[in-house]
Amino acid sequence: MNIISRLESASSIIILGHHNADPDAICSMIAFKELYKSIRPDGLVSFACDDISRVAVQVMNTFYGPIEIINSIDEDPDLYVLLDTNSRYQLGPTLENSFDCPDKTIVIDHHEENPDIEKITTHAIVESDRFSTCEILVSLFQDLRVEFSSKIANLLLTGILFDTRRFFYADQRTLEAAIHLIESGADYLACVESLIIRPDRSERIARLKAAGRLRVYDIHGWVIVISKIGAYEASACRGLIDLGADVAIIGGKQAKDKVRLSSRSTSEFFRETGVNLGTDVMEPLGEIIGGEGGGHANAAGANGTRNREEALLRSVELIREAIEKRNPSDCES
Repeated sequence: MNIISRLESASSIIILGHHNADPDAICSMIAFKELYKSIRPDGLVSFACDDISRVAVQVMNTFYGPIEIINSIDEDPDLYVLLDTNSRYQLGPTLENSFDCPDKTIVIDHHEENPDIEKITTHAIVESDRFSTCEILVSLFQDLRVEFSSKIANLLLTGILFDTRRFFYADQRTLEAAIHLIESGADYLACVESLIIRPDRSERIARLKAAGRLRVYDIHGWVIVISKIGAYEASACRGLIDLGADVAIIGGKQAKDKVRLSSRSTSEFFRETGVNLGTDVMEPLGEIIGGEGGGHANAAGANGTRNREEALLRSVELIREAIEKRNPSDCES
């Protein structure tokens, strides 16, 4: 794909991010706008998200300022740009069916590739070996020889810091991208500080409820936990990992027709078992809940409309099956 020609020919674009957009999504969305405007200064840009996380709002306001974000699309732009997800379902119910022209859609993402991605786009940059979408944006800026402003350098570095957990998940290419951003004007300390946020009261209560409702499973020496809450599924997963779980899977249900699953695992669990939460667990669970799932090896999710309890119980069996399939000698009694 010649991305320059696609952007040059588009007089208007809509940049979309996944629901409850995190700093990697928001920072890459804003950075892509600047990339587009450097190629097409007269172009019109709109942002669309179902929701934005609290920490993403804090990062955005720290380095860029508020932006107008729509949660439904009435216009018909020349180009749709989908960032930090390659799944319709991850956009949320208000946006998942808002576009239906693969030739007019670009996808840039670092999650495991959606098997149905060809139904979404004919122009995809999906690099599942990268640790953030912001890292891919750094490469795009470099490939297109577009310079970073200090604002964009700060946003991209912060997105990388967020998704890599301050470089806990990273390789040489990730670190080289971060160094290049710092050399371009990013303030490393300011980026780190922009991500520090105390969970509000409702999020802390959700974490505590998840801990109080959890069910614990010992699968071949690994501690697997599942629980149910109404919201803050990803935050609750991280809290349960901090408490000592090797894998945490949370089912959220905010309305009768909205089920969300979130999962996290330790790097040790993936390294030792090879179990990928995205492909081994969340993709099949997406079918059970009447939606779609996917993500990373250590962090994945699914969105659907039904069968939360069934999906949580099935998640434990999927993990057991994946462990035993990949490590049969270690599982013999």
